[in-house]
Order: sequence, then structure tokens, then C-alpha cells
Amino acid sequence: MIYVEKAPCPEDIQENFAKQKAKPEWNDIPEEPNSEQADVLRREFFDKLNKDCLREVLVKEQHGLCVYCMSRIENTADSTVIEHWYPLSKSKERALKYENLFASCYGGQKKTVNDARRICCCDAKKHDAIIDVDPRNQRMMENIVYYSDGRIDFLGTYATRTIRNKLRHDLWYTLGLNGSIKNDGTMLADTATELVKNRKDAYVAAEAMLEVLEEDGELSAEKVEEIIADMKSKDIWDEYIGVTMFVLRQGI
Repeated sequence: MIYVEKAPCPEDIQENFAKQKAKPEWNDIPEEPNSEQADVLRREFFDKLNKDCLREVLVKEQHGLCVYCMSRIENTADSTVIEHWYPLSKSKERALKYENLFASCYGGQKKTVNDARRICCCDAKKHDAIIDVDPRNQRMMENIVYYSDGRIDFLGTYATRTIRNKLRHDLWYTLGLNGSIKNDGTMLADTATELVKNRKDAYVAAEAMLEVLEEDGELSAEKVEEIIADMKSKDIWDEYIGVTMFVLRQGI
């Protein structure tokens, strides 16, 4: 996952939100809608937004990466879904609140590959679940760890065990970022988008970068931070940049 520094809501998008809320029917929907009301909220209000404009801003804010898995996304309805961090079905106000909106990949489709059940991830897996893991929380994002086999987890020293286990459950099960796994964290099958494999490849590539730096006598904390700053200065970030930054910093 990546830390997303949410900017103030752009004026044109805020006006678009206000236009939807000005409809008389808006007041007919309670803050906590039932399933039928939530369907109306999505169909008659959220889906009436200028999605292309909103998606463009979100993708740019996230430097072209899915908020959850860090895979490439673009401003197209085919590659990117506008994600409600706090589910639309559970809050009318947050349904049209910019700070609650992110850009997510579709997370693939469930399918069987070589008799191994591969699962969806990200928005497709989360659906209407409420999660605690928050991409807007920089400290939380900085305490995510990656393993050489492609798994994602939280540092064992982060927060209390109860909180850490809740966040881990979000990563592993609600978002499906480790594919299909047992309760002990053992992976049974990758996601349909081969997310675990891609993170593993990113891990190996970052280790190779460290080897080159060491061979050239340039491996230092300053050099690593210089490389990371250069990567983050780009408008479009490399896929799985969180893995790369983690491995580089661990290699100092």
C-alpha cells in the first residue's frame, strides 16, 4: 500500500458534489441507508457525478497507482474504479466526500489456474466492508513490511497486538493482498492479478539495486534517500514503489 496525501477537494468537483446534494431526493435518504436506499444513492447521485473528471484527479493524486496494491491504474473506466474507503452503502455523507474517495484497480476476477483458486483483491474483494487500514495515515503506511516471497504485513512492533491483528486482517483477508491464505499466513494461491508474484519481483529488483550500489561503493543512507526522492518526484510512480522503498531502506 502507499500513503496518499489527500489534497483539498478541487473546486469543480466540490461544485459537482453540491449539485447532486441540491436535489430534493437527497433529503429522502438517511445517513445510514438500507440496501434499497443505498442503491438509489449510488444510481441517482454518485453515478451522476462527472466520473472522468473525478477519476483523473484521484489517479493523479495517487501517481498512477492503485491505492491498495500499487499496480498501474489509468483514467479509464476499464482499468480504474472510484473507491469509497468508508462504504457508500453505510454513509450518505461520505458517499460524496472527497477525502473518502480513492482510485483502485478492479482486482481481477475469481478464476481457477492449474487447479489453484485465485481470488480478487482490492476493491473487488473489499466490496462493502469497513476497514481500519487507512492509506491517509502516514505512520501506519510506514509500518507496512514486505517479505521476499511477496507477502505484505505489519511490523510486529506497530501498535498493540489487537490493533495490529485487525489491520493484518484487512490486508490479508478483506483486501486479499496476499492472495488466498490460511490463518497462519501460509499462501495457497496468488490473486487473479498475480499481485504476490509482482511484489516478489519488485523485491528482487530492489535487492539488485542494493547490490549495484554496494559494488560501486555508493551504498549509504544518503544515497538511498536520494534515489527514493527521485522516484517520488515523478508524476507517475513505478508500480509497487512501496516494496522498492522498503527494501532499499532495509538494506542500509
